Amino acid sequence: MKHSAIGAKDPRATEAMRRYSELRQERVDFEDDWEDIARLIRPQRGGFGLDDHTMREREKPLSSVPILAHGNFAAGIYANITNPASPWGGLTTPDEDLNKWPPFAEWMDRQTRRIFTSFSPSLSSFYPAAFQAYGDLAAFGNSAGYDHFDAGDRRFIDVTLSLAGVVVDVDFHGRVCEVVRKMRLTPRQAVREFGRDDLPAKVVELADQNKAEKHTYYQHVLKNDQFRPRMLGPGGKRWLSHHVCEVEETLIRVKGYDEMPFYFPRWDVDSGEIYGTGPGTTALPASRVLQRMEDATIRAAQRAADPTKLVVDRNAVPLNGTFRPGGTVYGAIGMNGQKFVQSEDFNGNIGLTMDEKRGKIEEIQNAFFYVVGQLSGRTGISNEENNVIQQARLREWAPHADRVMEEYAARKFERRYQMLFRQGQIDPPPQGTPEDAKLEIRYRSAAAAALAADEANAVRQYFADIGPMMEIKPELRHRMSGDDFMEVLHEAQPALPQRLLVPREQAAQAVQAEAQQQQLAQAAQLAQQGGAGLRDLAQAAATGQGGNGQGGGAQ
Repeated sequence: MKHSAIGAKDPRATEAMRRYSELRQERVDFEDDWEDIARLIRPQRGGFGLDDHTMREREKPLSSVPILAHGNFAAGIYANITNPASPWGGLTTPDEDLNKWPPFAEWMDRQTRRIFTSFSPSLSSFYPAAFQAYGDLAAFGNSAGYDHFDAGDRRFIDVTLSLAGVVVDVDFHGRVCEVVRKMRLTPRQAVREFGRDDLPAKVVELADQNKAEKHTYYQHVLKNDQFRPRMLGPGGKRWLSHHVCEVEETLIRVKGYDEMPFYFPRWDVDSGEIYGTGPGTTALPASRVLQRMEDATIRAAQRAADPTKLVVDRNAVPLNGTFRPGGTVYGAIGMNGQKFVQSEDFNGNIGLTMDEKRGKIEEIQNAFFYVVGQLSGRTGISNEENNVIQQARLREWAPHADRVMEEYAARKFERRYQMLFRQGQIDPPPQGTPEDAKLEIRYRSAAAAALAADEANAVRQYFADIGPMMEIKPELRHRMSGDDFMEVLHEAQPALPQRLLVPREQAAQAVQAEAQQQQLAQAAQLAQQGGAGLRDLAQAAATGQGGNGQGGGAQ
């Protein structure tokens, strides 16, 4: 057995614990608001500032309006950024000619489909985890998650973590470059995850005794400053990962990653800040006021329904006496009819109007773009109007959606490609591909999608407007570029594969070949017609038939 001596009092373990405490100070100013957001808008989260956030006392919200508005907005983000029904990512290169080369375009489409297959529910939990991530983003303006490949189950593990147990740091450019995750595990959970040999003896002993006592564990992921590309083991990885147990400050696992396995997308980040803010922060003041309004209304209604009893002294009503409908209260009235017990005169009116509540409700819904979201898809609204509404919503989200794509979706797509590549699941590029071709991740941001949709609609409308004029003046057709028309509409539909549209050069060659075939066919037809005419003339000369159709003879 090699228990407590393995990694005990390891400096890397001490550093992980120290960095968690140090980095947590950067978010202390956010935690009070985050706790209120969790209490009023996202009740399943919370516990910020607690050692074990799962043991927090959950206060029940009194209005479902903030929760519904938040849920609707999170669903909208999910549908417009990483919707499983739309190709939200892809592969490309800076060389447009290479992208349009049919063998390479088909290769990129095939690898893209393979990546999307790895996100499917049969191989990954990405889409449920993504919706949780968008829920945290919409509420707190931040989200935390990680992924890795489980070789035993042959599945990709995609997990969204509670913000209460994750702290981060950023580099000079504001990019997340260090993550410390804190978690509480029972001894049996720790043994199943890390094995018996590398855990402290105390933890293994408690696991054998089936004790439920929990200990704190940390995962510290940071850049490998001693990175060597060809070095075996964690030293040859760009990112180091240290798993630590608080018992004896034990280092229990050291791993390396080629890419940062943690994701920390943010909604809106001010300069110099690490943590962002989201629509939940905007909706928080109105949510607090609405909570107070609902609480005051409920207490007033309860007070009106069960008013306070006014009595002369304890002799009128026994101590701890109760009043029940249909019951009898002795001593509550005198012989002369004088009442010794009366109800407080209160009608339940506290001065709050429905208009005041409705104003706060609209304020909350506007913070989550609720009005725009609810208009889309309503009965009586045409497809064109729905498109206009959808584009308006995309423009409103565009600055934030681009950041989410950059820090979450695009990074997720790129890392998944690299993971599949290392597992031999990516096909080699076709022969003839330049050796210096640089493969990049292509994603369709909200702003780009709205702009492309606008451009496509403008092109369609333009062709519809000039159609009648072209019937009057057919020569106008020479002013139109059919190739550009097809390419604009193709680019506006990201679901269409690139191989569907052949390059202009290939199309021009096909047109030229068709023209040559038509010329040859026409020449053959003329030759055939000319030969038939000559045969008719020869036959006419042989029979001596002339213009009058009769043979000549003397009579």
